[in-house]
Amino acid sequence: MTVFSHPISFVKEAAPLVRLCWEMGWNEANGGNFSWRLPTSEIEGILARHYPDLIPGPANPIPIDEPGLDSEYFLVTGSGQFFRHAIDHPNQVFGIVQIVAGGTAWRQVWGFSSGARPTSEFAMHLVAHAVRKRVSNGRERMILHSHLPEFIALSFLAPLDSRALTRALWEKMPECIVIFPDGVRVVPPLLPGTVEIAEASAAELERSRIISWSHHGIFVSEESPDRIFALVETIEKAASIHRRILGAGGAKQVIPTEILKQLSEKFAALMVARPEFLDEE
Repeated sequence: MTVFSHPISFVKEAAPLVRLCWEMGWNEANGGNFSWRLPTSEIEGILARHYPDLIPGPANPIPIDEPGLDSEYFLVTGSGQFFRHAIDHPNQVFGIVQIVAGGTAWRQVWGFSSGARPTSEFAMHLVAHAVRKRVSNGRERMILHSHLPEFIALSFLAPLDSRALTRALWEKMPECIVIFPDGVRVVPPLLPGTVEIAEASAAELERSRIISWSHHGIFVSEESPDRIFALVETIEKAASIHRRILGAGGAKQVIPTEILKQLSEKFAALMVARPEFLDEE
């Protein structure tokens, strides 16, 4: 990743990740978004040390109340901000906000130097953070939404079905079932940034870190920049292989179910969940 320094360690880690997503062709223009649930004592200490004169902004209501996130801090990309500017203009691309008023509002604490607000899909991020914080016992802290070309293409070529998509990807590389044993959950086409898509996604996030927003992109949860990038990178590579096979007339053979089962047994200690879609049809 690009060498980069910033007084806020979380920005120092996030900016190269976000920039790399643009370099990979995953986040064009202001497409996609990113957020990171920050350790409270650590970020408060950093801000007090490097920005002692900060004054938090006013409270802004959240469309969906999230009491489980009250007082939490989030590093988040701004609405209208370009991922490709993350290294050159980090204080513009990113902001830090705190959830207040019992989980019903947010206030800006740092960043958004050009006057931006959190991404228009911030409410969806908060819903996802609340679910995955609970499901993962606090391990997962990071959300990334990207517009993966090969992954999106599959939502036009293949059934909009969680099992079908998951199996298609698992059957393309042995690593897939180990890296995303929880599978990919498909959300049907819905208007981005709405309560409707947030509620539909929340139901699927109960069972997986990975959402396919049909015809739109991927939405994933993980604990660190390296792990979230590796997860998305693996899924997009498998999607690319699958799309090429479809374009060549379809597969003559795939990784058989028995080998997938053997992989899940051999690497069980590395997997975040037991695979759900190993049954034969």
